[in-house]
Amino acid sequence: MNQGENTIAKIESLRAENDSLRKIVADINTKYVFDSISFREIYGKDNKYELNAEFDVELLVVGYNPNKSYFVKFDSLVDGQKVNPDTLKQSNGGFKYNTKLTEKENIIRIEMNVDNDYGQKKMGTLFETIRIKN
Repeated sequence: MNQGENTIAKIESLRAENDSLRKIVADINTKYVFDSISFREIYGKDNKYELNAEFDVELLVVGYNPNKSYFVKFDSLVDGQKVNPDTLKQSNGGFKYNTKLTEKENIIRIEMNVDNDYGQKKMGTLFETIRIKN
């Protein structure tokens, strides 16, 4: 292969790469891109801090892209397995869930996995403690 053929091959390779990058940029231009993700819990207005009371909570995710993300509420871990797992359904960026206050201190655990094709990914477990009134 001579120098001219090498140059032509390189140009063709760069054109293909450029076309690929144009597709990625076009895809990004149709989406909202965020630098961070924040969380806010909104307690139901009728919640009572009493033993055996039903307690409603909405987990609001700000700057969230739901493509490959999920949240799973669970009661505890036993031998590495979640007890009573419940995948939360997304509605307008929020994830509503309900729990029964059966202890003086009720711990809520939510496995978080926020994933998207571009930007940062975030995984972890969210903890919330709800205390009942005497």
